[in-house]
Amino acid sequence: MGSGPARQGMPGADALSPYLDITVAQAEQQWRDILARPALPEQHGQIDHSPVETLLAGAVRVVANVKAGGGDNRRFPFPVPELARLFRRKPNGVASKVENLSGVPGRNRGAATNIELGRRLAAEPDLVASMYRVVLAAARNVGIGADSLPDFLGIEHGGWMVLLGQDEIQETDLQAAVEQAIGERRRLDLVADTATERALAQMIRVGQSAFASQVLRNYGDACAFCGFTLGDGRRPTLLRAGHIKPWRDSDDRERLDVANGIAACPTHDAAFDTGLMTLDTTASHLTVRVSSRLRHAAESNPATARYFTGEGLRTQVALDPPTVPPADRYLTWHREQIFA
Repeated sequence: MGSGPARQGMPGADALSPYLDITVAQAEQQWRDILARPALPEQHGQIDHSPVETLLAGAVRVVANVKAGGGDNRRFPFPVPELARLFRRKPNGVASKVENLSGVPGRNRGAATNIELGRRLAAEPDLVASMYRVVLAAARNVGIGADSLPDFLGIEHGGWMVLLGQDEIQETDLQAAVEQAIGERRRLDLVADTATERALAQMIRVGQSAFASQVLRNYGDACAFCGFTLGDGRRPTLLRAGHIKPWRDSDDRERLDVANGIAACPTHDAAFDTGLMTLDTTASHLTVRVSSRLRHAAESNPATARYFTGEGLRTQVALDPPTVPPADRYLTWHREQIFA
């Protein structure tokens, strides 16, 4: 896409070169310029985002679903506040840049270059990883440590770029969601060609990865039902971040809502998804309830009992701040539609 002729209304390779061809030396100078800014200058909204800021905003899309607006006191997900402090910007300014890279209908407030760059980054995870490592290497070279710029993708020192939560999306459900989005684009007189379909499918997958990342972080990267964790914050992880109300049954907003997610090890994730256990809500915690079928199996099978009784399964899931608790509407849906 970047080396061929530009599509109508979209920038060519030259416009994307400052981002996709950035060198460590160039990134180092951009970091020096950022560090020279006063903290939250009055003209912060008038300072263009540098390529290093834009590339990191593109990487944020893999780990957080971000929407701008709502005022300066609004809480934004990690790593938006951390990047805002480093960039000497308000969090809403960073969120706006992330959103402008999304290419979602109704959110294309950014320049055409941002939209096309966002599509490239969404379509090519390896490109995100490469640019991300260049930007972080340059930051470290000028003295920006992990306390100021955390490795929020977990790939600074190697490893594959992993989109989390993809096993939750069936191909037929994905295609239905893409067709719905294409219909919306046509209604708004936006481009709706084959390339756009592919880009939309990948953007949905990136959104799912961001949902999963936020859910895992919300539960401290540990299984809500038993506490299992690898504890190193790296990807991939054995944990799963699933929807309480399944992805296929949720609308676009529900699919990205952290309150519709729960982190679990594969065993407890499968039991929850298939309705062998559910959660009841109380004022300060969630109570784990297992089905009669699972309870009888645990009584007669020691292997089953190991995972679903005693230390193998918590009876309660604490809701300590800053955890976003599961919303009652999703838990009610699960109890009524899935729990057996």
